[in-house]
Amino acid sequence: MRRHSLWSVLGLLLLWASPALAQKFTASVRGTVSDQTTAVISGAKVTLKNEATGVSRSVTTNSDGNYSFPDVPVGSYRIEVESPGFKTEVRSKVTLNVADVRNVDVQLAPGGVTEVVDVEVAAVAVKTVGADVSGLVTGEEARELPLNGRNFLQLTLLQPGVIATEGLNTKDKGLAGGSDISVSGGSTTSNLWLVDGADNVDHGSNRTILVYPSVDAIEEFKIQRNNYGAEFGQAGGAQINIVTRGGEVIDQARAAQMLRARAHPNVALAGIVRDKEKPCFHISKKLPSQWHYSAQWSMAAS
Repeated sequence: MRRHSLWSVLGLLLLWASPALAQKFTASVRGTVSDQTTAVISGAKVTLKNEATGVSRSVTTNSDGNYSFPDVPVGSYRIEVESPGFKTEVRSKVTLNVADVRNVDVQLAPGGVTEVVDVEVAAVAVKTVGADVSGLVTGEEARELPLNGRNFLQLTLLQPGVIATEGLNTKDKGLAGGSDISVSGGSTTSNLWLVDGADNVDHGSNRTILVYPSVDAIEEFKIQRNNYGAEFGQAGGAQINIVTRGGEVIDQARAAQMLRARAHPNVALAGIVRDKEKPCFHISKKLPSQWHYSAQWSMAAS
């Protein structure tokens, strides 16, 4: 009896010590491949390629003509479908956002495999997969919209049903800050903040977050306000799901820093590139040492 009790206690300890599973911060894409008579095509090769990084993966359709790519990082993708006796069909500019489930059906036309039909896929106007009520903030919006203090928390207030309460603090960060937003009338302490799938909530108070990603590091983030899936089950309020930027294939390197002067904000500070082989920067006036200043530069990659 004592031995059984000991094993029970050990089991409970192991259960409590188990690491929390990361929430979903990737996307998935699926679909059906058929011919022009709507008959499904099994064994067709489907290749999914990230248009920014060039990373690709392939699957073959099953007996029902279905294919699926789970756990796909956010980004823009190209889907290529080929099967003997049919033209190769390409769907480009397929945008996958965080926690998306995208359905892309492909219909093949008779012809040679070397013949390619490329169709650019438009953004989803009406959500047909999933019932979650959510809103997306893109990385471009995070970087380009004017933010006092460059704190991404201010962007959450652009979504319907999100309001700031008295405790919202976008000036300070960490335990000194406050992420007090009410979503759809919910409690400010019932929201789940995620960064790349990891829990980012200070559970001592449930009203602050631990990491404040720079707006330059944010790829996008989604606020799921209601009807989200069971994989988001650690909190009863909104799910704020942030994805940070990854690498991509580029032909030009860029860097920039922001200027926030404490006085005389009209002092000019500009990045000047006289020659792509000789990048340089120029500060038009000497700034007092107590001011915050920075420079911009750009250089073509070799």
